[in-house]
Amino acid sequence: MIMAERDAVTGIYTKFKFYRTVRELLSENTEETFAFARFDIDRFKMINNFYGVKEGDKVLQSVASELRRISTVFDHFVYGRLENDVFAVCMPFKEENVELLVNALQINLRKVNKDYNIKVSCGVYVINDDTLDVSEMYDRAFLAAKSCKGKFVQSIAYYNESMIEDMRQEQFIINEVNRAIDEEQFEVYLQPKINLVTDRSYGAEALVRWNHPEKGMISPGEFIPIYERNGIIGRLDQYMWRRVCKLLRRWLDEGKQPNPISVNVSRVNIYNPQLVQIFKKLLTEYQIPAELLNLELTESAFMEDQDLIMRMMSNLHQLGFKIMMDDFGSGYSSLNVLKDMEVDYLKVDMKFLQDQEFNGKGEKVLTSVIRMAKWLHLPSIVEGVETLEQVDFLKCIGCEYAQGFYYARPMPVADYEAFIAREEAMGAKCSTDENIVIVNELWNTRSNTSRLFDMLETPIAVYEYRHEKLELLRTNMRYESEIMFDKSVSERQYNRRVETEREMLSEAFAKIVRGDFCGPMEYELTDDIWYRVTVKVIGKRADTMIMMVTFYEISEYK
Repeated sequence: MIMAERDAVTGIYTKFKFYRTVRELLSENTEETFAFARFDIDRFKMINNFYGVKEGDKVLQSVASELRRISTVFDHFVYGRLENDVFAVCMPFKEENVELLVNALQINLRKVNKDYNIKVSCGVYVINDDTLDVSEMYDRAFLAAKSCKGKFVQSIAYYNESMIEDMRQEQFIINEVNRAIDEEQFEVYLQPKINLVTDRSYGAEALVRWNHPEKGMISPGEFIPIYERNGIIGRLDQYMWRRVCKLLRRWLDEGKQPNPISVNVSRVNIYNPQLVQIFKKLLTEYQIPAELLNLELTESAFMEDQDLIMRMMSNLHQLGFKIMMDDFGSGYSSLNVLKDMEVDYLKVDMKFLQDQEFNGKGEKVLTSVIRMAKWLHLPSIVEGVETLEQVDFLKCIGCEYAQGFYYARPMPVADYEAFIAREEAMGAKCSTDENIVIVNELWNTRSNTSRLFDMLETPIAVYEYRHEKLELLRTNMRYESEIMFDKSVSERQYNRRVETEREMLSEAFAKIVRGDFCGPMEYELTDDIWYRVTVKVIGKRADTMIMMVTFYEISEYK
């Protein structure tokens, strides 16, 4: 078969002709150092999809035309189109030459259509071994190009030996997966989830660890991204589900009453049409109740085929599973997804609690998320908790559960069993803060405490006081009918009343923070309408207090 030497779309060399010509060039110029540059066009597929193949061909032809023009500057310059939007060049090596090449191509692409907003990603292998097959030179340039793909400020990357080592490591990880699963090298580690009211664990999350017989422990950060890119993560998921079901069955056979264990469901498995049947089969095989196996779905997985996801979740709910939305807040459409999806728990992205965010905007956003979750009757779990300050803060805003190094790192099953045994030996925590319970219940609008709060005949308001600033969080129905002005009140009267009330409460709250005695205060709401006002702390941490303000009418005694 005669191989085509000219590309049908651009008229420049095909891959076959380009490789052969590069080999001839290197053989004839052994004293000169050449660079093998491989580049492609970011988001080229978008042009074909949105503007049509003819417009895409126009872009490719423009690149070829620019390469022809540049080739006239050099004595030795070989170029070709290898496939799709992938081009390659072999030219005498100087860094400035490579930069001029890429800049010229970028400028040329902008001339084609400035609205496309596309760029070139170029990987360069400086040929220090001209005995290599040209295909290997391409592979090295390709590895370099991958490192700058999608990075707006970087268009050129040079190959170095660490890249080939990374490729070998990635291939090793892929090649070993079957053996690792067959030999059960992947181990279940458990990280407890802590109930913030009792400070005791309530279940755990199952996390995978790879204990390789020769290399020892391999970090999940090394193998999970590779398995996700190659679709292997689906098999690893199912391996972990089975191991956790087997573990739960053992605990039940030992007469224990285990709390739920949550397992991760990757994007690959979410779109597996057999997913519901797989879980149904696991429940039947191991004879475990569905409420013991919680399912964690990352928020980003909800973004694509939402109708499919909703059907799948409905079927899983019918089997009795509880579903958690993991990494909430890491995507761009969190609220919209939350509105449409029937999840049972919200796991909040740990980024909200990074040091640079804590006590700043991140704290305010996290507070809003937790309180919004309560209005939606969704228990919330915040992961990544590492300090006592963070724990106190979460308790103060009514978060139900926490997970993180402050309480426990992920641990082998035997260590988790010892962790649970120590808790049971200590017995129920006798110092549970009743105020925390009250704060939590007040935010749950369907709780009995919340209903009672609204039914009370005494006006009550709940405030947050932090850094000498107070914020009204919640009021009961009696407060709204007696203490709040109706709409007929003038704006001037309203502002004066609000200012008077805030001054009174600010002074009272400041006394409590200083540790001074704060007795009842008398407050004239309007002419001849008087109230005795008392303040009680119902939640606190280092710099924030939740205050309950109660109003008793005393007009008849004045």
